Amino acid sequence: MKKRNLFVLCTVLLVLVAVSSVFAAGVAEQAPTAQKSPTLTIGVSQEAVGLDPHIVTAFSSMRRLDLLYNRLVRLDDNMQVVPDLAESWEIPNNLTYIFHLRKGVKFHNGRELTADDVKYSLERVLDPATASPGRSYISTISKIEVVDAYTVKLTLSAPLASLLDALTSNNISIVPKEAVQANGNLQRVAVGTGPYMLQEWVVDNSMTLVKNPNYFEAGLPKSDQIIFRVIPEEASLYAGVRSGNLDLATINDGATIRQAKSDKNVVVMSKPGMNVRVFSFNNQKKPFDDIRVRQAVALALDRSEILTMAEYGMGAATGPIPISAKVWAISPDKLPLGKTDYAKAKQLLADAGYPNGFSFDIVCSSTYEGGLAVAQVVQNQLKNIGLTANLDVVEWGNYIDRWVKRDFATMVELRGGSSEPDRFLYRSLHSTGGVNNFMYKDAETDALLELGREQTDPAQRKATYDKVQEVLSEKAPLVFLYSPNENQVTSPYVEGFKQIGNGSLYYVTHAQVIK
Repeated sequence: MKKRNLFVLCTVLLVLVAVSSVFAAGVAEQAPTAQKSPTLTIGVSQEAVGLDPHIVTAFSSMRRLDLLYNRLVRLDDNMQVVPDLAESWEIPNNLTYIFHLRKGVKFHNGRELTADDVKYSLERVLDPATASPGRSYISTISKIEVVDAYTVKLTLSAPLASLLDALTSNNISIVPKEAVQANGNLQRVAVGTGPYMLQEWVVDNSMTLVKNPNYFEAGLPKSDQIIFRVIPEEASLYAGVRSGNLDLATINDGATIRQAKSDKNVVVMSKPGMNVRVFSFNNQKKPFDDIRVRQAVALALDRSEILTMAEYGMGAATGPIPISAKVWAISPDKLPLGKTDYAKAKQLLADAGYPNGFSFDIVCSSTYEGGLAVAQVVQNQLKNIGLTANLDVVEWGNYIDRWVKRDFATMVELRGGSSEPDRFLYRSLHSTGGVNNFMYKDAETDALLELGREQTDPAQRKATYDKVQEVLSEKAPLVFLYSPNENQVTSPYVEGFKQIGNGSLYYVTHAQVIK
């Protein structure tokens, strides 16, 4: 009897084990596996104003260009210069740069890129007729030689300490001559070598980019398709990421970022920015052609309050060099006119002939880059010294047009910054600078900027740019306000994306959605 019971017990156990094994196998087979999405959808608040890398200046365009074109060199997420189209380079002396190109790189039209394309692109940037903002970055290049199909030699008329950094700019992208000739410019087409190709552009709605099958970096890009969706309201961008309709969004509104930071359904990436919010004067228009008036305005503006009110404190007050460029930057409170002083400001206005103040317009736009929130705080602060500022709020395209044509008395801007002071300041404040929209012409400033870009000794350069910051703060061709943080809000399912700090979306090439 005992043997029989033992046999039955063993049989039952074997059956149970078998059933358990089958059940476990079934569960394993049905367990969901991570799936990679072929598409990454990015929300942006502003439409691109064009795609010609040698012409555009708007951040909204630059973020697309990051994915469509390449330069000789680029910046990594630590703001260090690394190879891009040039796999290596030599600097035999401070007037000579030799770049060795990658072989087999193809434009989106299928043609191989060669040194002739580099020569053509740099010459197009340097041509005054192109009106490229990048011209200021590389203006000391005096000769461009094609050594062979994959080698190009640059000769400078004077040393340019910032050259490598300058060549990382989207404004110095390499383009094919035939595409420019066929279209007149590249504002509505894209024929680059970048990781993505332009498939469709529905203006004010979306832009679809598809993976470049011939891209030269192995394994990149990670996603097969990128879709940019234009959604003007930043709260809606956040809602889009939260709902899963967007995978990533550039969000700058401080209130929205603060809300997103407490939301477990999204990931907030924030990094000290290199860009600079400024209050601009047209230095050729009365009454802002008078240094005393500009100084009075500078003394009336409270950077801390503007940063708190417009950005919820998400940034840092800055002087002429972005405060994140710690090697170079001087804190604004240690520079002339860096602290508010209403009494002195009123006296300066009286000395300039405006004891009772005056009225003027501030050009701005309701988009983040257009700075309406900043303009509203500035408007209120200037009442403290008897100035009446009227807000001239225009749509984004009109804002850019007014900026390009210098059609303003004052304007709120977001300037693209850099950790390299020459690249940031020369283009903006030298009398010949490509984006000197302030119409500022000052011999002392010009001389200092020319000296700084030629100096190769770090200590000497530091002394020069310390002086530059003092002069610019004293003469106040504009008021440097603050550097906002660089913010990206992503879905928890986005992997591989990294921030650079200057607004670039280059590392979208490394990103993918895995659920």
